[in-house]
Amino acid sequence: MVISIMFALVILVCVVVKNRKFSIVSMIAMFSVIAVVLLFGFRFTAIETVPGNANEVGSYDTVYGKALLYEDEDQRTFGLAKVKQSFGFLHRYAGGTNGYYVEEQMPFQAAGYGSNEDDGFLVGVKTATPEIKYIVVGDHFDELHPSESYNFTMETVNDHLDMYEFKEVDDNYAFFVLDEYTEETWTIRALDEEGHLVADKLFGNDVRGVDW
Repeated sequence: MVISIMFALVILVCVVVKNRKFSIVSMIAMFSVIAVVLLFGFRFTAIETVPGNANEVGSYDTVYGKALLYEDEDQRTFGLAKVKQSFGFLHRYAGGTNGYYVEEQMPFQAAGYGSNEDDGFLVGVKTATPEIKYIVVGDHFDELHPSESYNFTMETVNDHLDMYEFKEVDDNYAFFVLDEYTEETWTIRALDEEGHLVADKLFGNDVRGVDW
């Protein structure tokens, strides 16, 4: 796309400008700009910077540029990307994670990228069942063991709003941009339409469905 836009500009200059010498100089300048842009990995849109055949699912404006949740159309997977913005209109890929998919029999799959307040922490979740309506990130329990059953509903979230963030699932996805990676921000729960717990991923453990 970058090449197409720049080539169109070159043609426009050649058509508008009658001076042949000036047109040649303009073409050289334009192609030099193209080479620099491509060499340093810059693109005009954030999603174009992501490796592979990426399709944007969601994005957030951040202090460094944009945070992206995307699907790889060729691999049928999803991933997260951090994209830096320069000069107000150029974008450059600055890291991410990819290759995620929902494994068979699993209710959802979570991807995380980032660590500290400078980077932020990105969390992308893809669900496998229409039963899941909300994704909740956070935790307020003290040393909850995976073998323990526990009560958790949307009412729990509302009672501890300073400890949780939640999103309604949109086309099987939920996307969060959080301050940093912690045990709490890597604890994820899935709720149904009535706000009842149907699956979770406690910190340090795999995703599982719950039926208590």
